[in-house]
Formats: sequence, C-alpha cells, structure tokens
Amino acid sequence: MAVGLLATRRIIATTSGRRRYLWASATSSASELSAAVAQCAEQIRQSVINSNSHRMPLSRDACFVSITPTYSAADVEQISSSVSQALHGVSSAVDVVGTVVDQVNGGGAGVSLLFHTSRDKSGASMAVPFFIGDEHGRQRLRETAVGRWHTPAMDHCRQASVLPLSATQAASSVRLPPELTDISDPLNVRLLLLASDRETRQTIDALAQHFPRASILGLVGAATPFFNARPYTLFGPTIRNSGCVGLAFSDSTMPSLTVAHPGMVAATPVLRIVRAKGNVVLDVEDARAAHTLIAAMRSSGSGDNRVYARISRTEEAAREPLTRPGPMSAVFRVTGGDPAKGGVAVDTLSDIPHDCFIQFLVPSSVPVATPELGLGGEPTVLFGVTASTIGDSAFSGLEQRGVHSAATEGGFVYAYPDIDTSGTDLFSRPTECAVPG
Repeated sequence: MAVGLLATRRIIATTSGRRRYLWASATSSASELSAAVAQCAEQIRQSVINSNSHRMPLSRDACFVSITPTYSAADVEQISSSVSQALHGVSSAVDVVGTVVDQVNGGGAGVSLLFHTSRDKSGASMAVPFFIGDEHGRQRLRETAVGRWHTPAMDHCRQASVLPLSATQAASSVRLPPELTDISDPLNVRLLLLASDRETRQTIDALAQHFPRASILGLVGAATPFFNARPYTLFGPTIRNSGCVGLAFSDSTMPSLTVAHPGMVAATPVLRIVRAKGNVVLDVEDARAAHTLIAAMRSSGSGDNRVYARISRTEEAAREPLTRPGPMSAVFRVTGGDPAKGGVAVDTLSDIPHDCFIQFLVPSSVPVATPELGLGGEPTVLFGVTASTIGDSAFSGLEQRGVHSAATEGGFVYAYPDIDTSGTDLFSRPTECAVPG
C-alpha cells in the first residue's frame, strides 16, 4: 500500500506569544452515522480539554472529514452540518471539508475527523477553506491524455498554436479563488490539505507555485455515481460533484511529509534513462526500456501483471529504501509499452527528464503491514491507495489512535515544500500517486 504520511503537532503551543494551535483526530465505526459523529466529537472534545485549549476563546476552526459510503446517502450529504453541530461547545463554528472514501482507519468502514484549531494574537483562525473547480479555469487533462504523451486532438490544436508540445507541458490556467489570493503572505502557508476528483494536475501545480513553502497532501475522493448519483462527493459549505476542496494552514510549524511504498519490490536494477519524451521512457542504458521490462517480468515469474516504475533524480536517491524514498524519487504505474519501438509509458502528466534513473517494481508476494509510524503519539494524516483488484486493505496492521487515515482507488497527491516549480518535469511539480503498494 502506497501511503502519504503527514505528521502534525498535537498540543497547544505558542510562538512569541502570537499563535496557538491544536490538532486532534478521531475515528468511529458505529453503524449509525449520528452515533459515529457523536463519538468522534467526544474524542476531540476530550483532546481539547486535556490540552487546556478549552481556556481559549471559542473561534472558527476547521475539520477534515473522511467517510465511507456505508451510511445512507442522505445522511452522508449532511455530514458538514452534523459535524459542525456535534462540535458546538468546542468551536463557535467549524469549516468542514472532506470527501467520501473507500476505507478509513484500519482498512474498515466508518467516519474519521481531523480537527484543527489555531488563532493568531487577534483571535483569527489560521485555517482558510477553499474550493477550486472548472469555473476557475481548470482543464481536464486526464480526459485527453492518459498513458500517452500527446493525442491527435492536441496535434490539431498545436497547429493553431493553442496548445504546447505535449499534455505534460500544458501550463496551468487555474485562477486561484479570492480566499487564497487574499492571504497576505503566501510564504506563511505551511500546509495545504485537499480532497479532489481525478483532475488534480493543474490545481496542485497552481497551489505549489503560489504557496512555495507549503507541504501539500490531498486525497482523490472515491467515485460515487452508484452511491448518490454524483461523480464525486466533496464536502464544503456546499457539496461539490467535482473540483477540489481544501484547507490552507498558516501555522508556524512545518509538518513532516513522508511518502512510502512498502508493498513494492524491485524487478530490475537501477538504470539510467538515456532518452525520454513526455511521459514515455524510450531508452535506458544498454537497452530499450520495454525490452528491459519484458526480460525482468519473464525472469521474475510473477503472476501479477501490475508493473510500476520508480523514477529518481539521482542514483543515490534511487537506492534509498522504498519505505522512505525522499523527495527526489516517485513511483508511478506503467500504463503501456511498445515492444517494437521499445518505449514504456508511465502514468504521469509531467515530463520525465533524461539522465535520471528508473527502476521497475512489482507488488510484493508477501503481505506487508503499514510500517511503524514512530511519531510518538502525534496526530498523523495518512492517505493511501486501495488495491481494488485484490481487495486488500490499504492499511494492513494500522489501527492506531491519533491517526487520520483514508484510502481510495484514486490515490493521493503530494508535494514537498520548496520545490523548484519553474520546470515541467516531474521533479518540478507535485506528484499524483495511484500506486497500491
């Protein structure tokens, strides 16, 4: 199970007497949604009391919600108001965002809340809710380019100088909403927590460019057309069928972001990429990419036909363990290959630079539990990818208090802070991860 893990701070803290903040998480698997929300609210209330933050004036706070479609559609669509009402007495008001997911903590059904309260010396909340959709200029790139570096339609448009050379090079046309552009100092935003449909590429690019010091972690929601007739169900002040909802946090703390792939094993050695075009790897050292992959699959004897590629900026990064690969590596699905021409297509809308390194991976044949978090009980956000083809839990062995975890087939997106966003290659942009391992 691929996981994006974000460590936060639990207790109230101060920086020069200016800001105070609290993170608290709670999960319930109660069969009735009203009971589940009440149980979560009580857990959060106890966390607030234990931290002494109940002595602070009540203010407008924030809550990220992950909920499985095991409750009635009517109840799920009221989750924002249900959570706000349940937290009355902890907050004067709560901005609720989130999405329907396939799994919550422990790989089961239920509802999970991540509560945040923070105020500056004026008492203002340091969490800003937002929504970004098609009306903000977002293009649906994945509908026109998946597993290929360009389409005939793009070729036609390119002749009229409408589009750049490839889908991977399309500049973001997203206009951020006023609630984000009105933030006085974008450099103070340290975390963006998101829930989105599958069209995340341009949204996260725009966010990373505008908030260069922020860590980004977002979950692609579960598709819900057969649950409530909505393509996706994204929570906010109103329910959205598409787009991206999120919270921008301006806390003085820098969260710790980790992405791990403990369910993967190497099928090939680390190889240098000699030639690549868009999202297609053409040649690796001493061979064509597809020929290398086919030979590795034959020798592995694996009956699993899922194949993935770990792409790394440096050879040193390529040899880091998959449980903690660092910001200079990312793992993607291999979506196709051409044995005749030797190319292998990778599931990314970013360019793959030549002269970096690739290693082909396959899922481990041995069940792998989620690695120990080692965070000393601090609240943790953990987003994962469900392995729909085999029905595995994305969080095998993970049932820890203080962890807000959720998983979907769509996966998650992430970005480390301070990346160079001036280029179009995958190391200059946030990463979309749909790797169930």
